Amino acid sequence: MAYFLGIDIGGTVTKAGLYSADGCEVGVVEQDGEMLSSQPGFSERDMNALWSSVCQVVKQVIASSAIQPADIRGVSFSSHGKGLYAIDQHGKPVRNGIISSDTRALSLVQQWCEQGLDRHTYQRGLQQLWTGHPVSLLHWLKQHEPANYDRIAAVLMVHDYVRFCMTGEIAAEITNISGSNLYNQHTRSYDASLMADFGIPEAEGKTAPVIGSSEQAGVVTASAAAACGLLAGTPVYGGLFDVVASAVCSGVSDEKTLSAVAGTWSIATCVTDQVIAADHPYVWGSYCIPGKYFVHEGSPTSAANLNWFMRHFWGNDRSLYTQFDQWVKQNNGKPSDIVFLPYLFGSNLNLNLSGSLVGMRGHHGMPDVVNAIYQGIVFSHLLHQDRILKLNPHVERIRITGGPTHSEPWMQMFADGGNIPLEVVDIQQCGCRAAALCAAVGAGYYADFSEAMAATQPAVRTFIPQSTSNQNLRQQMARYINVAEALSEVEYAK
Repeated sequence: MAYFLGIDIGGTVTKAGLYSADGCEVGVVEQDGEMLSSQPGFSERDMNALWSSVCQVVKQVIASSAIQPADIRGVSFSSHGKGLYAIDQHGKPVRNGIISSDTRALSLVQQWCEQGLDRHTYQRGLQQLWTGHPVSLLHWLKQHEPANYDRIAAVLMVHDYVRFCMTGEIAAEITNISGSNLYNQHTRSYDASLMADFGIPEAEGKTAPVIGSSEQAGVVTASAAAACGLLAGTPVYGGLFDVVASAVCSGVSDEKTLSAVAGTWSIATCVTDQVIAADHPYVWGSYCIPGKYFVHEGSPTSAANLNWFMRHFWGNDRSLYTQFDQWVKQNNGKPSDIVFLPYLFGSNLNLNLSGSLVGMRGHHGMPDVVNAIYQGIVFSHLLHQDRILKLNPHVERIRITGGPTHSEPWMQMFADGGNIPLEVVDIQQCGCRAAALCAAVGAGYYADFSEAMAATQPAVRTFIPQSTSNQNLRQQMARYINVAEALSEVEYAK
């Protein structure tokens, strides 16, 4: 049989999965990496350690699955977006890689927004300004680490760097680089005027050639084969931005299905045939299906907030999630008098907002707090989802992936709040599976992504929204927005 290797690179966790051509999982291995934070707001990874981690999980999944390397017909990737993984003219990392959750450029982005640069550049890049954008990080490096900035020969996303380590070929994959703010969505090419507007005109000479998701970028080199256990000469394909990987894994190929992700980030994504003009600054990118776009909204406001709460107040006893679910189920979608703002790692309403529990009194107990956390995470997601639905009213179903999908009361809350049938995708490793399908398309086992998705539709569990709960949740969400908007006016000490 033919097998395909999918490598999923998150902010800290690296995974490798082997799949048959029809998307059946053979095995998955994962390894936690170390996030480096030498200063407040810094989120980095040692790029050499990252490559070593990839090699280890690939070796382990091959060994544990008893698959011969010669039967692996292709390799591809899913990875977090944004961030910066730059190499010099010798192919060496310029410095540590910078993860998308990094906020060192916050004051710079705030200054740009005050100057109206976000509005001035939007019609070309079709991106909201973000601290973790390559343009923000490049400008920061130019100001604070000019020697490193000058040494950059190629601006890469994280899967571009890993692919380079595997093949020796420099390239930037389309679904990820198109969201960099270095790229013009209309011309579908890098835009020197954008780079100049962001104060980094030199970046024009630091870009990498753009390749498609299923386009072959090269083959595994002999040195990479020795390091990771693959066969030298194995084809390696472009890959996918993890937002797109989630949509591919959920079988999203047209505007009738919305892809939702609840994990570290809360994300809502739709696929369209063209860029749709709108007053709101939606985030656009080139989809893995040529000629199509994906439009999404996202923020780091999802289940990572609950994980933080669990880790610091409950000692990370994951068995207690069952108790949390029971408390939420007992509440049954009723309005809460506590508001939780899930902004521990960033906000989708105002850059000035931080995480907060508002409205607590002496009669409240832990069940009230946990229910407020669940609701706050849902409300933050609905802010994104509602905007996407306003842009695309043709959505008939929502397919969701991520850790919270294991919680039935939480999924019912998501369905009730959205008031659209919610289909939970029963796939544990969406990133690895989508990356493997990407390799299968590249190798010609499918004519294109549409055929691959049609042939590998995932099993789903459906949650039907309840009207009474929808009304209660929307009433509470209105209060949530009022509290968030009021707190956004508060100036916190820097």
